[in-house]
Amino acid sequence: MWHIALRPQPQASISMERDPPVKAQSGDNAAAVVTLAAQSKDRRFDLTIPNIEGMRYVAKEIFKDHCYQPVPRIAAPRSVLDIGANVGLAAAYFRLAYPDAVIHCVEPDPGALSFLAQNGPVIGNCIVHEVGLYEGDCQMPFYSSDNSVISSVARNPFAHATSIPIQLRDAGAFVSSLGVEGFDLIKIDTEGAEVPIIRSLGQFMRTAAIVHAEFHSRDDRRAIDDLMNPSHCLFRGVIESAHRGHLTYVANPLVTYEKSEAPLTIPRDPP
Repeated sequence: MWHIALRPQPQASISMERDPPVKAQSGDNAAAVVTLAAQSKDRRFDLTIPNIEGMRYVAKEIFKDHCYQPVPRIAAPRSVLDIGANVGLAAAYFRLAYPDAVIHCVEPDPGALSFLAQNGPVIGNCIVHEVGLYEGDCQMPFYSSDNSVISSVARNPFAHATSIPIQLRDAGAFVSSLGVEGFDLIKIDTEGAEVPIIRSLGQFMRTAAIVHAEFHSRDDRRAIDDLMNPSHCLFRGVIESAHRGHLTYVANPLVTYEKSEAPLTIPRDPP
């Protein structure tokens, strides 16, 4: 068992137990799954996740490194769109950080969906959508890996994935069909498909208070920044390597700062 402090909530912690989940499906190998217990000062829930190293890495990123930590001086989101929800770890973090938010989880990978379907009701007020998003309706090969955190329409040389055809929905049209006026927070982690999805979401992206986006290539990092810059300010980022990292954007009208954070510039025309 290991314990991790969760800063957004006082005295919060997360633990992972190697015991099989209480509601394991018949025939499941107990070693194939673990129970992840996430809790804050006021809430606790147990999530069922695959017992693989990649999932532990994602849990560390989210609950220890706080890649989705709340942005200071921004009102708590009431509506969250989690694109690339996987098994629900990010949604669980958002639930602890934003207890009253409605969370829409979008995930196409069949392996991840089986866990997300179990975890969604545990997280609460969490709506699961079995769909893959892109820019325009299209069919593409989907590389489904045993390690679902790297499943994607982009081929990953480390995924050892099986290619299956998948029908993708236009992201903007799909989100419009939800009947939601907008989302206060949008998170996108789609293992290489972030740029076309951001382009398709258009106004939904421009009106979101907070956007968390992963990038999986240097070119995508630059493209994401170009797409977000007219409406948002890059507030925080973690660059893991040249082609991997997390970016957090805040809508331009909402950007505030303490005196110690004020911009420092040299006048272009010195006196």
